[in-house]
Amino acid sequence: MNNNENILIFANQISRNFELTGETINAVKNVTLKIFKNKFTIISGRSGAGKTTLLNMISGIDQPSEGEILFEGKNLADFSEKQLTELRKTTLGIVFQSFSLLPLLSAYENIELPLRINGVNSKKRKDRTLELLNLVGLSHRESHRPYELSGGEQQRVAIARALSTNPSVLIADEPTGQLDSNNTENIFNILENMVKDYGTTVILTTHDIRMMSYADNLFEINSGILTKI
Repeated sequence: MNNNENILIFANQISRNFELTGETINAVKNVTLKIFKNKFTIISGRSGAGKTTLLNMISGIDQPSEGEILFEGKNLADFSEKQLTELRKTTLGIVFQSFSLLPLLSAYENIELPLRINGVNSKKRKDRTLELLNLVGLSHRESHRPYELSGGEQQRVAIARALSTNPSVLIADEPTGQLDSNNTENIFNILENMVKDYGTTVILTTHDIRMMSYADNLFEINSGILTKI
């Protein structure tokens, strides 16, 4: 297999511009990026550098003003909204810095929810949810609601929920931005194991320079301009 066949996502000269009070903001500028299958890709950069905008385009949440994004060789611009929704439901798992857990549901129920939405039967839902709770080290906290969990535990639940439908790609936007160093390392170890043990492709943004050693491919974005490190 040649190197091109290992490319999962190819962002080709993409830019994203926003109009703000009559001024054009160039959030992402002429970025070309190759995401390889079964690799841990980290995009570093300070707050406001363009990390989230870039991830939103890669995941199909937003579209570039210029350029194109190919997912397994198919242009995301040609996907219907239904196809994009299906892609995010089945192929992409997305984790946000803010956890975004449902406050009235337990850790177990938060993780199980995407499986319910996808019509998975009760036995398979239970088996998969318990497997993921064990994976993120929270089997003993399955009945706890988000407010009863620490920040690190909440983010582990969010990661387990994103993995519930067994996506081939996990996209994580500053997933440890609100966590201390111990919890940050714990999260990165979980994600590294997903790549090594399950063949998951992980795309992650962070401003934490201590975590750069986890990357198979490392990039930095600054004022919308991406460079490979």
